[in-house]
Parts: sequence; C-alpha cells; structure tokens
Amino acid sequence: MEKRVLTLELVVEQNTKMVERLDRSMAQLTQAMADLRVEMVKGFADLREEIAHVQVELRKEMAADHEKLQKKIDKNFYWLLSVYLTTLLGVLSLLAKLFVDVYAK
Repeated sequence: MEKRVLTLELVVEQNTKMVERLDRSMAQLTQAMADLRVEMVKGFADLREEIAHVQVELRKEMAADHEKLQKKIDKNFYWLLSVYLTTLLGVLSLLAKLFVDVYAK
C-alpha cells in the first residue's frame, strides 16, 4: 500500500512539475505573441506610411506625364491644323487660278 502511495505521490509530483513547466511555456508564448503583435502593428503602420508616400510620388509622376502628354498633343494638334490650313490655302489658290484662267479669257 505504501508503495502505491509513493508511486502516486511521485506521479502527482511529476505532473505538477509538467504543469508548472507548461504554465511557464504558455506565459513565454503569450509574451512572445504580444511582442509579435506589437511588432506587426508597427510594421503595418510603417507599411501604410510607405504606401502613402509611394502613392504621392506616383501621383506627382502621373501629373507630370499627363502634362507632358497634353503639351505634345497640343503641339501635334497645332501642327496638324497648320498643315490642313496650308493645304486648304493651296487648294483655294489653285481653284482661284483656274477660275481666273477660265473666266478671264
């Protein structure tokens, strides 16, 4: 009987040590998770800040590119318009010359 009691006491003592070790491990794990959560929140905040900064830069670049494109389109439009007007002037001059040649005789 005494042997059984000793065995039970030994088992209870071992179980108690294991539970205490598990409690310490859980406390360490909980602390590690809390630390990780803090780091993640800081990392997310840094990431959001970096994304906002990149967005601002991209918007500036897009605005500059849009302005360049608009100037190029305006330049090409005026060039095309001058070509059309020159052609129109040439055609009208030809028609006027033909008119004068035909009806002036």
